[in-house]
Amino acid sequence: CVAKLYDINPELVEDQGFLEILRDMLGDANPMVVANAVASLCEISTSARQNFLKLDEDVISRLLPALNQCSEWGQVFILDALALHDPPNSKVAEAILEKGVVATLHHHNSAVVLSAIKVIMTFM
Repeated sequence: CVAKLYDINPELVEDQGFLEILRDMLGDANPMVVANAVASLCEISTSARQNFLKLDEDVISRLLPALNQCSEWGQVFILDALALHDPPNSKVAEAILEKGVVATLHHHNSAVVLSAIKVIMTFM
């Protein structure tokens, strides 16, 4: 809903603090809320040609637990968002891969597996 509103009126979304609300939702206990917040922030970032997701260690630490608990659709969005991240060093990249991405390689959905491979290839 916020992503569609951003397409119509970006100033309203920014002025009303909806982007901050979406960022706060990245820490929600419900994995589907986290996945939907990632999806919205990614869609807004794409349409605005500006990074509103702003992945850092704190945000990634909140995304990884949600990765294995949300729907396949949510997993693809989270993995695709992680693929946009540029880890500061190889140890951070390896930790992200071990904490959640590698487990999705055994998923029965090929879209999830391909998104996981995209993350791995990006981090190499």
